[in-house]
Amino acid sequence: MVNHHKSNVLLYLCLFITGIMVIPSLVSCGKTGISAGSNSNARLQIVNLSQDIQPFNLYAAYIKQSTSSYSYPYASGYFLVNVIDTPYQIRTAQTVNGVNPTNLLTLRDTIRPKVPYTWFVTGLKADSSLTSIFTVDTGSVPPNGRGKVRFVNASPSTTGLDLTANGTVAFTNVKYTKVTDYVELTAGSYNLNVAATNAPTTVLAGQKNFTVLDGKLYTMYFYGLASKTDTAAYGTNVILNSLPPGTTY
Repeated sequence: MVNHHKSNVLLYLCLFITGIMVIPSLVSCGKTGISAGSNSNARLQIVNLSQDIQPFNLYAAYIKQSTSSYSYPYASGYFLVNVIDTPYQIRTAQTVNGVNPTNLLTLRDTIRPKVPYTWFVTGLKADSSLTSIFTVDTGSVPPNGRGKVRFVNASPSTTGLDLTANGTVAFTNVKYTKVTDYVELTAGSYNLNVAATNAPTTVLAGQKNFTVLDGKLYTMYFYGLASKTDTAAYGTNVILNSLPPGTTY
């Protein structure tokens, strides 16, 4: 009896120790989120350019990532994400009992650590044309005295767009959802204007007196609908892709 009792005590003790060792491992495996200085972090920014999607939230590994939502037509600025926390999804900010099970878009592109990205969301929910434009926001550093600019066409009502810098064509016939390569511009002030390729003298929208800084990378994006004259009308904005010196992941 004594030996049997001792065997039971030893068995329970082994199970208890095993449980202590296993549970933290399971918890660790189930964790998602950002760990400062992690080798699995990237930087992401989100731009809501859908006229009818309403503000939305980002979910990673099915967990809401921020208390603030992303509204049309603003860029969020870069924030840290863990590349392991897939899938990345967007869901409308409106919830029922604090939960929103409706996934609007899932990011299909691969995110790699220590790289900055921008996720443009465009198209319309009403006609099921919501789509993504996903950019890798890196490029070679331009020579001294020069910066780099690229162009994104995020307007679903366009067939092809031209971008001019102080009257000189920088990009031509950029189709909807397309992203150009970066081109070099001498550092300085520019009027950046967008026109339809088939009507190059009619400016649809632009940026006046925009300053291209030495050594910086920029993305100019075009959005909006031809049929609108309100906030959903044509517009442009510029994102600075160059992160500040010393930016960590």
